[in-house]
Formats: sequence, structure tokens, C-alpha cells
Amino acid sequence: MSPPPRRAQSPAAAAALPIIERLNATIEAENRDLEQGRRVKYEAYSLSKNQGLLELNRLVPALAGAATAGPLRDALGDLHARLEINRRALAVQLKACEAVSEIITRAIQDGQSDGTYTALAWSRSRE
Repeated sequence: MSPPPRRAQSPAAAAALPIIERLNATIEAENRDLEQGRRVKYEAYSLSKNQGLLELNRLVPALAGAATAGPLRDALGDLHARLEINRRALAVQLKACEAVSEIITRAIQDGQSDGTYTALAWSRSRE
């Protein structure tokens, strides 16, 4: 028995696959840098991801119905999974940056204060 006939891929789907591959490569590289604690080129990664998403958005009208099966659907599913991993990794980085920022802000404020209006100064004066 012969396999079921394979539906020909639309030109838009064929154009979308290399874009998705480039996005996957960019996201993988950024995730690897984040995971390994290397210096991350946020601006370069952001520009590359934005460009790829812009190209995909331009293809959306032509892709209507093309993603329901086949390699395009698989590629989009893979891209979605990688983007979620990337979002989580970036959220961890952002949270860490916020924590460091709060520590630095507190240190600056404490360094500029003479202690006149702090709770510690009031408790010492009552003793």
C-alpha cells in the first residue's frame, strides 16, 4: 500500500521555514549565553528576533490555513516552545537586575542620609 499523497507546500510556507529557522538559531544562541552566564548581546538578539517576527508577520495573510499541518506547523510549534524558554530565562535575568538595582539604590540612599530621620536614630535617642 502506498503512503497517502503529500500535500504540496505553499510558497508562503516555504518562505516562512527559513525565517523560523533563523529565529530558532537566534533564540538558541541567546538562551545558551544566558544559561552559561556569558555576556549577552541583548540589543543584537532583540534586533534579530524583531526582524524575524516582522518577516513572519508580513507572511501571515499568505499563510492562512498553511500552518494546519506539515513542516510549517511543526516549525511553529518548536519556535513557540523555544520562545517560552527564552521568555523565562529573560524573566530570571530581569528579576536579578531588579534585585541588584534595589540593593544599589538602598546603598546610595543610606550613604546620603545622615541618619536623622531613620527609625534607628529615634530608638537610640530614647535610651
